[in-house]
Amino acid sequence: MALQLSYQLSFSRSFFEACKPKRNIQHILEAKIRQNHLIRCGDKSKVYQADSRLAIYQPTIWSHDLIQGLDNNFPVNFEERARELEKKVVHDYLNNGCFRTLELLEHIDDIERLGLGYRFQSHIQRLLDVITSLYEINDEHDEKEKSLHEASLKFRILRQHGYNVSQAFLRKFKDSHHGFIKYLHTDIKGLLSLYEASHLAFMEESDLHEAKLFATKHLLKLKGQVNDAQALEQINHALETPLYHTMLRLQARCYIYAYNKRKDANLHLLELATLDFNRIQAAYKTELKEVSKWWKNIGLAQELSFVRDRLMECFFWTVGVVYEPQYHSCRVGLTKVCALITVIDDIYDVYGSLDELVIFTDVVKRWDVRSMEHMPRYLQIGFEALFDTITEIGSHEDITPILVKVWGELLEAFLVEAKWAHAKYIPKLEDYLDNAWLSVSGVVILTHGYFLTNQEIKKDVVESLERYGDLMKWSSMIFRLYNDLATSTNEIERGENVNAISCYMHENGVCEEVARAYIKTLIVESWRRLIKVYVACSQDLANPFIDMSINLARISCSTYQYGDGIGAPDARAKDRVFSVIIEPITIRVKEHKYT
Repeated sequence: MALQLSYQLSFSRSFFEACKPKRNIQHILEAKIRQNHLIRCGDKSKVYQADSRLAIYQPTIWSHDLIQGLDNNFPVNFEERARELEKKVVHDYLNNGCFRTLELLEHIDDIERLGLGYRFQSHIQRLLDVITSLYEINDEHDEKEKSLHEASLKFRILRQHGYNVSQAFLRKFKDSHHGFIKYLHTDIKGLLSLYEASHLAFMEESDLHEAKLFATKHLLKLKGQVNDAQALEQINHALETPLYHTMLRLQARCYIYAYNKRKDANLHLLELATLDFNRIQAAYKTELKEVSKWWKNIGLAQELSFVRDRLMECFFWTVGVVYEPQYHSCRVGLTKVCALITVIDDIYDVYGSLDELVIFTDVVKRWDVRSMEHMPRYLQIGFEALFDTITEIGSHEDITPILVKVWGELLEAFLVEAKWAHAKYIPKLEDYLDNAWLSVSGVVILTHGYFLTNQEIKKDVVESLERYGDLMKWSSMIFRLYNDLATSTNEIERGENVNAISCYMHENGVCEEVARAYIKTLIVESWRRLIKVYVACSQDLANPFIDMSINLARISCSTYQYGDGIGAPDARAKDRVFSVIIEPITIRVKEHKYT
């Protein structure tokens, strides 16, 4: 018999090592960061106009050479092992004849939080259809023995999959005075599940709003009382960012780490999750190298030294919007779109004169290359890059006119804000938001994403985009409000007075702290409106575009939760990139012999 050599993953409870950057890359980045602290301004010799309003953005630490040097190899035998494990998971975890409802729900939750949902999408959908047919959560079922954990988990999983389920399940956990039953105050598992479920409430679902306050209150109390380190970690993680608001790839990496600590962890599932994470990450590096070549070739960051050079951050953003490996061309296209948005936003915000911006807006709306000669050189460079890139994206299905339309609307919104800034005018918050949810660029990103994930574009499908305007609106509103919370302080210091915080302060005569608290309430309301629209759209549109709209809100939360992750990326932003894009999950490999 022939002796063959192959490699398999060998797992134990301690197989995960600390996720530290590779030493050579880490040293390069640390050197670049130190160098950047010494740079007070870039070389302005290639800027074609003097302007006292130039913003000085920190240089990028993610150079083209560094990106091209990333290791994007993934062994073929690991691919084979992943396919074997996928079959095992279907047999062991998704056989609805072998498990109770709670067990199935927990298996689905584990699979999705580990980042494997896309692999088992059809199996999960079939199981959820069976669960809803056996037990209609829309009715107040007389199942007194059901735990708060099970009821809340069922509600959350069904709603996040677009099922139109009811908040009525909460009634069985309330006493005669309509308060939550006292024994729930110390039910950590139930409180955590209730807390996560409450973040999928609609605006009108007051019982779920009350449940959120109840769960938050008692989880905060329990933080100082529990001795279980794992339970404390779960509480802290939930209170920091609820599951539904978390970028999916960050969630997957974090949950792989947490799942490894569980005594009941299934090692086949853990192994598959690790392999799959590293496989997808290797694909991301290949895509990143491709867009880095494009970015270097068009030379915008070199020619226009006043703009943010944020290719890596733009790529990370698109991974947040659409992470599944089959959408590689979408991520490449969207990274280009986001990089162009960032450059043009800086042209409007910090460099262009009002007269020049009016001309540029008109030229883009007319998509007229011949008019370029009437613009300053820096605008010609920007328009040429935009024209070539969008024409290439739109040429496959002749959708360029649709893409040009949303770009024109974006630049019109940019121009409105530029006029306010030049006039030192601070609008009312309502007037500001009517324009700002468009100027934040969510509609442009989602529209391009819609076409980049739909290979066959038909006329009725194109027209259907307009039917989902509310989906894009509320996703963009969340994007805008998170952005303003993170960037408003620096903008106010630079004398830029038009943002949600300053508008509310000016209109109501309140301090910044009060204004920020109010904007946070608007974010909560916008999430609730987005979730309701998401559920409505899920009934008649089986399309990744719906999930992209939710993911846009999630990546906004991740990027702006602790500061401006685009304009001024800090150590947290760098760590996010490392964990999702750069550093694979460390595994131990053993050699096995087979006869």
